[in-house]
Order: sequence, then structure tokens, then C-alpha cells
Amino acid sequence: MSRSSSARADPLTGPGARAFWTLVGIRVAVWVGTALTLLWDRSPVAATDRDLTLPRFQAYGSHSDLLFNTFTLWDSGWYLEIAEGGYRGEQAAAFFPLYPLLVHALAWVTRSTVVAGVLISLVAAGFAAVAVQRIAAELLPARAARDSVLYLALWPVAFVFTSVYSEGLFLAFAAWAFWAGLQRRPWLAAVLGALAVDTRLIGLALLPALVVLLWSRERRVLLLAPLLLLPAAVGAYAWYLEHRLGDWRAFYESQGAFWLHHRPAAGPLGGLWEAIAQGFHGVAQVVLHLGRASQVSAADEIGTRNALHLVLLVAALWLTWVAWRRLGPAAGVYSVAYLAIILSAPVSYFPLVSLPRFVLGDFPLFLALASLTERRPTARQAVLMGFAAVGGAAAIAFSRNVWIA
Repeated sequence: MSRSSSARADPLTGPGARAFWTLVGIRVAVWVGTALTLLWDRSPVAATDRDLTLPRFQAYGSHSDLLFNTFTLWDSGWYLEIAEGGYRGEQAAAFFPLYPLLVHALAWVTRSTVVAGVLISLVAAGFAAVAVQRIAAELLPARAARDSVLYLALWPVAFVFTSVYSEGLFLAFAAWAFWAGLQRRPWLAAVLGALAVDTRLIGLALLPALVVLLWSRERRVLLLAPLLLLPAAVGAYAWYLEHRLGDWRAFYESQGAFWLHHRPAAGPLGGLWEAIAQGFHGVAQVVLHLGRASQVSAADEIGTRNALHLVLLVAALWLTWVAWRRLGPAAGVYSVAYLAIILSAPVSYFPLVSLPRFVLGDFPLFLALASLTERRPTARQAVLMGFAAVGGAAAIAFSRNVWIA
């Protein structure tokens, strides 16, 4: 049986089940372990201004409240407020509607929006791992396909898969849409792609990748016409905002008005230049203040973040090139478009804000990394240990209201 036919015959058994439970098992272990660190010290944490005795959102009791609120911070509040009361202002319009809509629906069963949000994130991330494994099985040897899922599960910011964040749901729709494109199933790819777009606007990065996968000289209109569903998904949300808030552009305008993003005149190249400039400035900031830890300022912290995020961007760009060469043009085009969208809307003082979390949606990067380490056991072990160590520290820090993602 060929690699392709083996993947198609495997919905959620064999490697598919292994991928699902690998990701879910790792994320639940980190989730519970981090919750135990909170249980160890339930007193207010003065340095982070989070009172751990007062969960933000209710589950079923004190211990379940603590567990489900472990990572329910920052953007989680916006998703939960939308799920509970809809869009009440333009600031909320930056958060696309599919995820809070599903949270609202499942909360009828769970009787708790926070429980519903975490369960959707975790299960969706598990199904995303199945899709990533299928894609990798089409393009890479079996060992690298398994490692792709492992790297995804251990990515240091993957704790959002056990929080009320939309990354798990977006990744599931995006990865399955790409897999459907690989199978040359245009309607399935288009519907899943549209659902990805209605989860996060960055899902539009799927459009050029699906064009590459579905292009046919003989049947190009028949195969590509369904892809109009992706921009149509944005149009449907804009139509809703016009009726709800009186401004169909609210999702776009709120990014600048409330979330401090701007659009450089040079587009993604302008964002890249800002990231490089701020990153090098951050390096200089760190070097100048080495040995003065007792006097670390907010500017030092932002400088450090800019420097580290620039390193991550360089790594992502390099892996994008690897993906293009080893996985094919479609994977490379998706990563290029994905990073271009991120760079098209930087924040002035922190151009690459949230990049570690956004990387989760750029699944070809994990396949590219797996392909590089497949025959390099030392490098593979170093990546796994590095991801696990940094991920544990990041999870504990985030649970204490330290902004990581």
C-alpha cells in the first residue's frame, strides 16, 4: 500500500489515533502539572497581580475552577465575553466569530463557557495533529511524520491548546483544508478553508496554497471556483458586523484603533524592516544592560522580547525555505503567505507581537523541522528537550499572568 493510500484509509485509527493521543496526552500532562504548581501556592502573586484564589471564570467548583482557569488569561477573556454576550463593541470585532460561536453552543451541554472553550481547543488540536500526521505521511518518511506531531505538541506556547484560545480550532481547519487540497478535493478544501478564515483572518494564507494544490490546466475553473468561499467568509463576517455594530470594517479598523497594529506602506517588507530594526535595537538594549538585573526596566523587557522574536522570525523564514524545497511549493507558499500577513500588521514598539503563538498555525514549519532532524538523532533530542524545557517554564509563567503568547 502506498503512503498516500495508507493515509486515506486511516481516519482516526493507527497513526491517526497515535497522533491525536500524543498531542492530547502531552498537553493534558503540561496542563495538569501547571495547575498543580498553582495549587501549591494559591496566594496572590504580587509580582504578576493575579489572585489565584479568585478564578476569572466558573467551572464546577474550586478545584475545577482552578484547573480550567490555569491558562484562561489575556485574550481568553475576549472570547468568553463574546461567547456569553455576543459582540458588544468594535474592540471585540478583532476576534473572528466561529470559535466563540462553538463555545457558546457547547456551553449548553457543559453549563460552563470556560469548560466548553478549553474542551474545544484541546479536541480540535488533537484532530489538527491527525491532519498534520496525514500531510506529513504524504510528503515525508514515517519517522519524520511522527516527529512533526511531536514537535507541534511540545512547541513551548502550545499551552494555548488547553486554554480559551482559537489556535487549536484554526489549526484543525487549516491543516485539514491543506490535506483536502493534497487529495484534490476542492469543495472539501474550500469549506474547511472558509471555516479556518472565520476562525482567524490569517486563514486567507490558505488561498494561494490551495490554488497551487488544485491547479489544473484542463479543469481550472471547476477546481478553483470553490475557493471563492474563503474571501466570502470574510464578507459574511463583515456583513454581520454591519448589522450588529453598524460598521462592516470593524474587524479591520479595530486592529489599529484598539490593538495598536498599523499597515506599513511597504506591506510585509515594511513589517520585516521594522522587526529587524527593533530586534537589533533590542540586542543593543540587552548588551548595554547586562549585569544590571536589579535595574531592569520595561524598555529592557521589550528590547529582550524584540530580540528573541527576531531570532524566531529568522528561524521561521529559514524553515519556510526548507518547506518549499523539501515539501513542495504549496507548503512553501502557505508559509510565505502566513508570515507575510503577520508582517503586514506590526505593532510599532513590538512588531512581532504574539509570533510564538502564531507559529502554531504555520504547520509546514514543524514538518520542515522534522525533515531536518530525521537522520540527526542528536539534533532531534536537543529540539525535543529544548521545547519541553522552555515549554514548561513558559506554561508556569503564563499561568501566573506573565505575558508569553
